[in-house]
Amino acid sequence: MRRIALTVTCLLTVWAAGAAAQVKSDVVVERGHTATTADTYCAGMISNEQVPNDLYVISGLEADPQTVWSLGQYIYLSKGSADGVKIGDEFMITRPVKDPLHVKVYDEEHSLANGMGTQWEDIGRVRVAVVQPKVSIAQISYSCSYMQRGDYARPAVEFPIPPFKPLKDLDKFAPPSGKSEGRVVRAKNYLAAQDRGQVVYVNLTGVKPGDYIRFFRHPAPQDHAIYQIGGMSDHVFGFGQTPSHWGPEDLPREILGEGVVLRTTPTSASVLIFNELREIYLGDYAEIE
Repeated sequence: MRRIALTVTCLLTVWAAGAAAQVKSDVVVERGHTATTADTYCAGMISNEQVPNDLYVISGLEADPQTVWSLGQYIYLSKGSADGVKIGDEFMITRPVKDPLHVKVYDEEHSLANGMGTQWEDIGRVRVAVVQPKVSIAQISYSCSYMQRGDYARPAVEFPIPPFKPLKDLDKFAPPSGKSEGRVVRAKNYLAAQDRGQVVYVNLTGVKPGDYIRFFRHPAPQDHAIYQIGGMSDHVFGFGQTPSHWGPEDLPREILGEGVVLRTTPTSASVLIFNELREIYLGDYAEIE
């Protein structure tokens, strides 16, 4: 029995490794040399703009017992022909979201995020199929996540699909560009560590979709982030120390990767990471290339 169990365990391990490798391979192939429709439609954003709340999801087909709706299903919107809605109209469905954990990853995280405004999750897109005087029936044409009652609806906007720079052109020791600089304030789904293919929200203004962003990190002068240990610029206990002090400001910055701007708001830019040398954390720095 132990031999059988061991054999089954080995087979499952090999299968899981193969499946993981296949998934990783698929992601790389799918991403190619430009952003995808999923990247642009589902990027989300942070904005201080007031979003009208008079158009929203009321319910949907088979509402009893169904509580959420996805691709191909029908939902009911809170406006109809009396409000100017027509068959064929398209809407983006969004939802305001909050960090469920409220864990501060770096010192200024909460103050910077609050200054940028509300974080919005892209839920998907719908196309109106039937119009009644006070209600519209729309079919979900694109789905980023499940739709539910109360989700906001706004007229659909087409976002540009920007190309990536060649990965070989990343300069590991690039000097400061001298252009605007900001921080990686938050990330889609509130992840603390980011890698290739993920979206972060940077407090950079004056940028436009298609602009390239360089991510970098200064050596930590103190314990100002949960992922850095302060005072490691020139000494580590038991692993050496320089004869004189070299602070973080004296040492080269560490280049982490590159991203491309997908969309902007008055307070932020939604940036897709398309190249990374190592993980990018909340609180890391970003500059316009």
